Amino acid sequence: MRYSEEMTEHAIKRQIDRSIPEIALWLLREFGVCRRARDGAESYSFDKRAWREVERFFGPWPLKKMEQLKRAYMVVSDRGAVITVAYRD
Repeated sequence: MRYSEEMTEHAIKRQIDRSIPEIALWLLREFGVCRRARDGAESYSFDKRAWREVERFFGPWPLKKMEQLKRAYMVVSDRGAVITVAYRD
């Protein structure tokens, strides 16, 4: 099952290469903080407040992977297509 929004080939490749699960994209869109990026694009990521909202929605997950999801981000074009996804260092 693919994320329901349009994704560029680059975004799909990065998602696979970086092992970013589908749920991360949904969580970023629903709970992430949106910031302006270059060329009219938007970047979604989690800050502490946004992550607390995720935990409030789902409850604390006992998955080690959740720590990694906190560092996820995605960039969406001005037309709404996901351009790339990655983890912050």
